[in-house]
Amino acid sequence: MTQEKEAKVENRGTRSRKDIDKILDSLPPSSTVIPDSVKPVTVKLDDGEGREVFLIGISHVSQRSVEQTEELIEAVKPDAVMLELCLARSALLVREDDTFDSANDERAFYLGGKARIVGMPAGLGFPTEEEVLEWAGFNALKDGQPLTRPNFDQLVQNLLSTGLFSSVRIQAEKPSPSAVPLYMSRRRIFHKVLPSRTYIPWQLDEDDPKDLYPVYPLGDLVFNCTERTGMLATIEKVEVRGDMPRELGGSVLEEKILNWFKETKSTLRTLMLARKEILDLQPDSKIEFLGGDSRRIVISVVDYAKSNSKVRGSNTGMEATVYDGRGSGIMPMTVPGYTIPKVPGAEGESAWRSSRGVRWNAWTEVDKRMAPDSLTDYLKNPVAAKLGELLISRFGKFQDKAGRKARIKPGEAWQTAFTAAVNSGAKMVVLGDELALKTQAEITKKLFGRLATWWAVGALTAAAGAVVQFGPDHLTSIASTLEGIQEQNLHVYLYALALAQAVGVAANLYSPIRKMQAFARQRGSTIEDRLQIHTPLELATEETLLEGEDAILDWPMAKEIVLDKRNKFMADTLFRMVRNEPARCPAYVTFENTETKDVLQRFLMGPGETEDTNPRGVGLGVYETPEVRKVVAVVGTAHIHGIREEFQRLKRANAPGHKNKAAY
Repeated sequence: MTQEKEAKVENRGTRSRKDIDKILDSLPPSSTVIPDSVKPVTVKLDDGEGREVFLIGISHVSQRSVEQTEELIEAVKPDAVMLELCLARSALLVREDDTFDSANDERAFYLGGKARIVGMPAGLGFPTEEEVLEWAGFNALKDGQPLTRPNFDQLVQNLLSTGLFSSVRIQAEKPSPSAVPLYMSRRRIFHKVLPSRTYIPWQLDEDDPKDLYPVYPLGDLVFNCTERTGMLATIEKVEVRGDMPRELGGSVLEEKILNWFKETKSTLRTLMLARKEILDLQPDSKIEFLGGDSRRIVISVVDYAKSNSKVRGSNTGMEATVYDGRGSGIMPMTVPGYTIPKVPGAEGESAWRSSRGVRWNAWTEVDKRMAPDSLTDYLKNPVAAKLGELLISRFGKFQDKAGRKARIKPGEAWQTAFTAAVNSGAKMVVLGDELALKTQAEITKKLFGRLATWWAVGALTAAAGAVVQFGPDHLTSIASTLEGIQEQNLHVYLYALALAQAVGVAANLYSPIRKMQAFARQRGSTIEDRLQIHTPLELATEETLLEGEDAILDWPMAKEIVLDKRNKFMADTLFRMVRNEPARCPAYVTFENTETKDVLQRFLMGPGETEDTNPRGVGLGVYETPEVRKVVAVVGTAHIHGIREEFQRLKRANAPGHKNKAAY
């Protein structure tokens, strides 16, 4: 916040933080001072209505680019940050040393699916699976609720405390391929188990607010349960206490219980039948089965309907027979009343708020069912797909090698920009690029087409050589028309030409990889020096290409596919953002927990319609485009010129009085 803006806010009197943010959003943007170290790689645009876009060009393998990105975002303090990423490349936001497979006990997860119980006892009297999950506290968890080990432990303990199971094991299925991590600036959790089987409370790390931790997606949560058969005594005598229904008075219920036990040979199943018998007659009853460790069972019944109490009845009635999840009636695991403990961290939805007022709507069950099982496969030719995967992965391998020489890990520039955006108070981080799978499929088709064409030509040339060598004698007479070529050597020349055609096109397609490989052989300091921008991007009249990483543009039609099409898409995204038009891209939107002060980045789809970059049902919901006055866009250096040109074209075409408005 600038001093000028602060003064304007203070002149309006004492106001809440929310009021101040509203006022700041309504003020025209101040003249942001771009740091000198960032000016050569930054281009400033405006939409003609007082909103600003700061384009910063980066190298994916430069430490200097990482530092410049962080410096610009901290100086501008934008309302939003756009990254040259998409749904398919969102994994680059996960740090290499904090992946899903790392042995890190502090990992957090969120559920992308539902919970279900495997081994749920069946038969008359048993509650339904939905009822048991509700009692265990699963329904209290919200979509995107960050969960850690204590959460899962408590869910298991809650299931055991129902008294229905002797053991519960929890596992999670793989999430949908389109599921992505959320991010949380959260309290650190210490998992040391104390003698009382409790955990040290979460502590907010105020000294290091910049750290963001991934919250990984999970698929369905599966509870593998074993029906409780042991630890319960044989039933020989039944005692009834309390508000027993008249129809079951006297010895009626006792006789039924003894008969059921002879039939089922199971104390648990017998008591569940008794539970059903009572609840069918008195639905508001609280039932407790006591003395499960002895041959004498005491049934205590309280009918809350008689006292007009709003207190709920018991769940299974077996809660009092549980000790540490496995006991036989010595003492209850929970407090008197046998209420299920709240899952730690399962705050109500009202606790999470967008600190900058971004509105959103959660997906409905219908929307969730429409989510794609996997990202669209745009390339149906398996041979072409293998070729593209080979070439692009080889190029990426050497690019990663160059980055490591320069002490850059994969995705570090994007991770730094993301963290800087959150800590600078940005409303959202938008993944504003076209879907990478679509771009990859288009470039692969061109590569395969070039290879197939020249190999076909080579095959025809080789076939001609075979005809000359092994065909009828009169065909070889054509050699006499070719001056300087001996008749008996014509087929040799044709074979050599065919080989040159095949090898030549393969070498041509591999050329960008060779360039990247040569670039990666240099020392880290040399790589940094060769990536330095000498002509400020503001003054550039054409694309500024970087050595090594932009060699990919040597592939056929690569400029049109990799640069031009994506430049138009990203410029359109930026123009929509500053003009408050429905964006067609997903975004991480910042939410703050009003109780714990944790910050959670929820992954939401944009309100604009597009099936590939912004699929319905993916993420947690859809955001409403907020008021945005300043945006920082972090993109590769080669994209700067094209995005600027397209943005200016959109600005002119949508200016007041222009006859033909450009379509967003």
